[in-house]
Order: sequence, then structure tokens, then C-alpha cells
Amino acid sequence: SSGINAESGDYFLSLISPGLFLVLLICIFDIPVNMTMFQDVTFITICLLISTTLTIDGCGFRTVYTECSEQGSERWQVTVSDNSSCKPPSPVRVASCDKTCPGGEVLENFSDCTKCGTGTFSPGDNKIVDVLDPKLHPDISFLTSKITRNDKTCPEISVEEGSVVLPPSNCWNVVTVPVEVVQPGSVKLNYLHTDDRVSVEFYLKDYQSCDSGDAKETKSGDAADSWQNIQLPVPAKGKYIFQVKSTAFFDSETVASFSVPYESPRLGALTVSGVAPYTKCSECPVGTVSTSSGARECTLCSDNQYTANSSSCAPCEGGKYAPAGSAQCLDQVTCDVSDFLPVVGECSAGKSTVSAKEIIPNKCKNSLPSETYDCLSCQPGSEKRGDTCQFCPDGTHNPSGSDQCTPCDPNTISLKGLYHVWWSDIPSSWSVRCPDCWIPAGPFLLGRPRQHQPVTAINFGEVRFSSKAIKSNVVGLFSIEFKLFCPQSCSFLIIKKVTLKGSEVVRQEVTDKFDKSTGEGKPQTAHAYVMKSDKQDGDIKMDFSIKLSGSGSYLQLYGVNFTNTLEGGSSFCFPCNGSGCMECTPGMVYKGGKCVACPQDTYHMTSGSVLDSNYQSQCVKCPPGTKSAPGSTTCYTTCKLTTSHDNEYDISSVGRKMVHDDRVSYPDKLGNRYHYRYFMKLCSNEWEVPSVTCSEDNADKVSGAICRENVMSSSDGEEFITNPIIKGEMLSEVQEESNGLTLHFTTLHPVKGCDSVETNVTLLCNRDQTGDISLVDNSDNCRLAFEYSGPFGCRLCKESDYKSIASSCEDSSRNITYVMREGVLCSGGADLPPVTTEPCTPYQDSLVDSIKRYKVYVGLGVGLMVLLVIGFCFLAWYSSTLKHKLDGYSQMNYADDDENYTGAGKCSAMVWADSGDDSEGDVQLYTRYQGKSPGNILSEKLGKINTSLGIKKYKKFGENDIMEMNTRLGI
Repeated sequence: SSGINAESGDYFLSLISPGLFLVLLICIFDIPVNMTMFQDVTFITICLLISTTLTIDGCGFRTVYTECSEQGSERWQVTVSDNSSCKPPSPVRVASCDKTCPGGEVLENFSDCTKCGTGTFSPGDNKIVDVLDPKLHPDISFLTSKITRNDKTCPEISVEEGSVVLPPSNCWNVVTVPVEVVQPGSVKLNYLHTDDRVSVEFYLKDYQSCDSGDAKETKSGDAADSWQNIQLPVPAKGKYIFQVKSTAFFDSETVASFSVPYESPRLGALTVSGVAPYTKCSECPVGTVSTSSGARECTLCSDNQYTANSSSCAPCEGGKYAPAGSAQCLDQVTCDVSDFLPVVGECSAGKSTVSAKEIIPNKCKNSLPSETYDCLSCQPGSEKRGDTCQFCPDGTHNPSGSDQCTPCDPNTISLKGLYHVWWSDIPSSWSVRCPDCWIPAGPFLLGRPRQHQPVTAINFGEVRFSSKAIKSNVVGLFSIEFKLFCPQSCSFLIIKKVTLKGSEVVRQEVTDKFDKSTGEGKPQTAHAYVMKSDKQDGDIKMDFSIKLSGSGSYLQLYGVNFTNTLEGGSSFCFPCNGSGCMECTPGMVYKGGKCVACPQDTYHMTSGSVLDSNYQSQCVKCPPGTKSAPGSTTCYTTCKLTTSHDNEYDISSVGRKMVHDDRVSYPDKLGNRYHYRYFMKLCSNEWEVPSVTCSEDNADKVSGAICRENVMSSSDGEEFITNPIIKGEMLSEVQEESNGLTLHFTTLHPVKGCDSVETNVTLLCNRDQTGDISLVDNSDNCRLAFEYSGPFGCRLCKESDYKSIASSCEDSSRNITYVMREGVLCSGGADLPPVTTEPCTPYQDSLVDSIKRYKVYVGLGVGLMVLLVIGFCFLAWYSSTLKHKLDGYSQMNYADDDENYTGAGKCSAMVWADSGDDSEGDVQLYTRYQGKSPGNILSEKLGKINTSLGIKKYKKFGENDIMEMNTRLGI
């Protein structure tokens, strides 16, 4: 129809009239037609319509609309043709370029606003971008850039779960979106920003000049905030650039182990108002409908409904369910704990029923669980008075909260606290991020991050603690009981706010961190101490919070407890040390109704057992190699120490040192660079606890065996000292190695997020090197390692470490020289004895000395004797062998003489003879005799042998005679 005009109307009618006339006749006269005929007529009519639209009088007219220039205010409809001989109709003004339509309407043909029909919608003069993703909208760009050359590689901006994630780093993250409006309007962005250490800035700049003008706003994070909107005005018609910039400034304290991990700001949907109107209505997305005309937006189908079409929702059939906004129904499933929400019933007669409610209605085909628990009408430390719960009065306690408060026993004292162990609601004084993420469940509080809220937290508010310490300088205790479940990666943090000394800067510190499931067993307990410095007077205020993150993770919080608070009630009574609940100072313990000092070489570092259930009632023996004076709180070592192996060391030359760590410098929040400097005193004189001071001229100075301070140098060379920290208070162990000594120091109290700091100083023995102490490892904020290599790492030499060597006796005297035994590592101590001379005689040398002196001749003599012994043994063996052979041949017997040897006196002997020349092997000869002497037997046998061989007279047998005898005998 866009090609029709007044001059071509007649031609158009002449083309379509035959088809219309034929259809009219069929309808009026009810002419019977078959379907094929009707389809042909319809097809011909449609073809005529299309041909008329595409070409009129053969000119191929078509309609186009002009664009609005930046200065223009009108839009024109122009009919054009590719045929130059055709005369198009005159242009027609259709609408003003400034014309807009309200929501639910569109500007058809740039003339009039018309309402959208059911199943469609139009945002009117608003443009909505649900996800600022360059892959979906190529005109949107992401950029990261370094702020300084020293910065490392910048992490990239990403899109996760439908929102843009700006990674916190020392880089600028910039998201740029072009904006064009036809009238004054606004830019509105949905965003999540919860970390006040990350700066996020919003700009609206002119497209040509990039001048932001007044349209700039900076937002700081708020731990209690959820998703919120920021809106910047667009002053006039034109093109603009909307930008979001973020950055975070890191320093050494920020990235330390006690610092809270940064949270990334997130950007959601962007809405721009005042844009050019839409010319076409949009179909409702799947899962949404518009049930009436003129819809500005589509609505979700409710639970257990699906979108039958874009204008209506239909209910699911039995056995099926559908979450809100579903395009189809799903089969019911067997649900588990992740599909339920707990509903806590009223506590009556000490019992409460916790039932389950489906998160998605009608999803579960199995029955919903329900369980009855012992409940508390009030929290511990409270009692019921009328319809409200009130704290127990001083001197009373209530451990269960279900009964009335009862007085404490004699010699016990009540201690106030705030306790929460039964969860039917969340205290109104707590600040909860993402309230939907925390659900009371009776015995526990269930915490579960949501997709739109990846991090959820609870801030317990500011709690005031008593200034009366429960041990040493600990004035309070915060503890929680929980179970953590992490199907994937997760993080659960316990955080406290700390005001930095000498400033108004407040920093969050992690006191405990968990990133693995704790299992189905008993709840795990975590705690954090509330400390009081020496300069603090009055009551102590502290702010604690917990933070949970991780997709699919959840937390069961069983108990939240604050001990030794100014407000609250007592859940139990503490035993007193005596009348009036006396407290023993550090170095003393309670015995026999009074405080007594710990004996020598023992220590006790806490005070008062009255308020501390973990109080150590016995003095502790000092570690090996250390000592202490009576009534000591720590152990120490003198500069001349003796180890458990009775080896002595003298470390006085390295006992007090200053160590500079110039390898790395760190930036503070103002961009200034500083490095670390350590002071240490490893040993001391008798009965003196070693101690050094860091930041001695500052009000916040600290003292201990090892301490660290930050050193910042100005351009004129002046040093500024800040932030002193104790890194070692007590020598906990002296460990002797094969090549030196290691001193293990520890702190007695938590330091900067560490329960304690362990510092090792290793002294290596090297007699040929003059070294100094250097830092070798500070990668872990809670673990430090120093090393020294030189003579002072060696044990002191003993007289037994040397051996004497005597020279040969010459001119009736010899020299005695001393040398160190092989493999001995020592230095100092017993000196090497000098060379001495003593008288001697040539025969005074000891046997050992003589052997050493004439060792060549002695060796030859011993070798010759061995050869002689071997030769003698060989000759003896060979002679014995020949004798056996001769005896064997001379004692032969014949079978016909067997009858001469019978009776009890007969004996037999078997002689084995072996001849090396006899190839037949061994020959067995048997001899039997009875009542005859061997001499007679031998004479008879020799006579018979001579006779058989034809020998007339006795002949001495030789080798040839034996061979001849064997041959004749057939042997």
C-alpha cells in the first residue's frame, strides 16, 4: 500500500477489478466452485496486488522516508523510481522529528501513534538494554587501562549471569554506551556496589566534545545495599556517550591476609528515555504476555502457568509445575533441602514445629518434611516477663531462656552477654544484605546467596564491651556456631571493623575465613577477640559482620554470641578466685586462697581466672634453652646459652639488630612508597626480658622481642615512621641444628588478623664468613624468617673438640701438635692448645706410632707372610691327596677272600681314591679283615698282587706299575 498514490489509483483498480468481480459473483449467486478454482482466483488476485505495489505504470515507484538531520525538525515521505522518465508524486511531510509516542504505542509510517495489540508491547520513548554485552550490542565497548606503569596486567571486564562485572584492581575499568535522544530525557542504570574501597563513577558526555558537564556522579559502596538505580539527566536532543568507570587502590595492608576480599561492582539493565519512537510493536518474549492493547511491557505468567500464546497464560495439568515466566510445564520431581524454605511455628510448651514450604509451588511430588524441636521462648541470658523477654538482672543467670533467671552460686559472678541461639526471626538491630537470602529455621538461621545477589552478609551492629579485661588485654569475645556447605567454591568470612590508630580511618579485617564444607557433624565454632590497647580508656566499641559467597553454597548459623558486653544478660556464672572475685596479675596464679608468683624458669602470661573459662591455672615450664625469673610472663635466653645437648653458644654480637627490607617498597593509599624496618633483641642479660621498641617517638609505639615499622623517606631525606607491629614477644623454643641454631619467637596475642605471629631466626655456623641478619621470607603475614651466617652461629669449642699429634723422636725429643677433629663446627670457646715439646727415647714410640712410621715395610712383611701360609697349606693338601691314593691301592681285596672275614668282629671300610689321569672316574675298593693285624693283611695282599702280576720278588710300586695292575684286573 505504500506505493499507492492518487495518480495511479485508476490503474490499480483496473488491474484488480476482474478478480474482485469474480469473487463477488461467486458469493452473491452461490455459484458452486471447487477448491482448485477458488485457489486460482485467490492467487491471481494476490499477484495483481503485489505487482501493483511493486510497479505502477512500469515505473517501479517505492516510498522512502528522510532521516532527521541534527538541525532538522521534519521528516518527509518521498516516492522514488529507478526509471528517470517516470514522474513521481510530490513529497509529503509525515511527522515532526521530535514526535514521540507514549508507552504501548508506535509511530506507524511516521505519522500517527497507534496502540499495540494484545501479545505485543512498545516501551514508547524508552530504550531498554537488559545486558550491556558487546556481543549482543556491538556499539557498546569495554576497556581496561593501567593507572601507572608499575601496575600489573589488568583483569578483563566480564559478563556473568546477566550482569557486567567490573574487577577491582589498580586499573581503570570503562564501559561505554552511545546514547541518542530526540528530546530531553534521562539515562537510568541498575547497579550493585557494596565495597566502599572501590570507586565507581558515572558520566554522561557530549558525543562531540566529550565534556561531561554537570552529568557526573561518584558512588561509594555500602555493605548493606542491594541493587539500586542511578539516573543522569539528558539535557537536550542529540548524541551522547554514557560511561561507567571503576577502580580500586591497593597497598600492602590491603592485600594482606587479614584484609577483606574486594567485591566487584555489577551493572544491570540500562534505560534511556527521550529516544525516537518505535515504528513497530514487539512480540512479547517467551514466558511473558500482554493481555490488553497498549502494553508498555509484557508480564510474566505466574507460578504453575505457561504461555499458551503471547496474549494469555494457561494453567498446568496435574502432575506438572511451572516456575513464573515459563513457556511450558514440567514434570514434578523428588525435592531435596535446596527446594524448601523453612517455616517456624510458634514456641509453645517448649516445643516448636518447623515445616517446609516449596520455593516453587507444586514442584515436589514427595511429601514436605516437618520436624518438632525444643524451642526457647527467650534467648539465653533472658527471661519471660509478661509478653516480652527481658535480660537477667545482675547476679543472676539463665542458660536456656525458657525458665526464670536464677541467682549465681556463692563465689561466682554473672557476666553480661548477648546471645542468639533460637531463630524465629532476625533481630531488628542487625543489618542484612539481601533479606531474601536469610531465612529463620528454628535451630538455625539459613543463609543462601541468590543469582542476583552473589554475596550476602549480616552486620551485627556496634556492640559495646566492658573495659574490664577477661584476660590480659582481651575485653570481649565474639563467637558463632555454624555449618557450611559448599558444592562448589565458596567463602565464609568473619569480619570486624577496626579504627586505625591515630586516625579516623576505619578498615575491615578478616578474623577468620572458611572455604570448605564443614560436613554434617557438630557445628563448628569460630571466635574473635576484642582487644583493648594500653591507651584506650572507658568502654570498647566493636563492629562485627559475616559474609557468605559462592554459587549453590549455604550456611546454617546456629549461634551468635557476644561476651562481656555492657548490655545484655548472663547465661552462666563464672567461678571467682576468692572473696570478692580477686584477679591474679600475669605471672601469678591462684593457690591457697591467694595469688602466688610462678617459680623460676616458669611463666604465666594471662590475668585473672575469674572471667575466663579457658584460664590456665598452672605455671608453664619454660622451653629448653630458655629461662625466666620468678613471677615472669615470658621466657627468654641469655646471650650465652646452653642447649639441651650441653652445647654452649655466645650470640651477644647478634643479640640486638636492626634489619632493613629494601627489596620491595609498598604504596600507601596516597601513593607514597615505604619499606619495612625490623628491630630485634634475641637475648639479654640475666633476669632481663629482651625488648626493643618500634616507632619510639610516636604515640602508637610498640615493644617486644621483634617488631616492625614502616619507613617512608621524603625528598630531603627525612624519615617518617608509621604503623608499628609486634612480630615476636616470647622465645618459644631454641632448636639446635647440625650446623647452627634456630630461635623460635611467637606473639602472645592476635596480631593483624593472625591468631599469633611466628618468627624464626636461624643462626648458621660459618667460621670463614662475617655476616649479618637478613630477612629471607615474609610471604605470609603470620610467618617470618630471618637468617644469619657467620661465626656467631657456631657453638663454643670444647677441649674435646681437639686431638694431639706427636712427631717422631729425634734427638731425644718430640713435638706435640693439636688440631681440630674432622667434622667439628665450632668457634671461640676453648682455644686451640699450643705446640709443646717433650723428651723421648728411640724406643719410646708406641706400637701404633711405629706402625704408622714404618707402614710400607710392615705392609711388605705381612704380605710375604700371607703368601708363605698359602703355599704351606697347598703343599699339605697335595701331600694328603697322594697319601690317600696310595693307601687306596694298597688295601685292595678280592671276592674269594670274603669267607675269611665273617662274624661279629668283621668291619668294613670304604676308601675313595681319585686319580686325575683316570678317565673312568672314581674307583671303589673294599677291604675286609677279621683277627689279623693290618701289617699281616698288607703283606698277604702284596704277595697275591705280585703273584698275579708275575712279579718274582717285592717291588716298590710306581705310577706305571699301578696302571699295569689296573689293566690286568680289568679296572
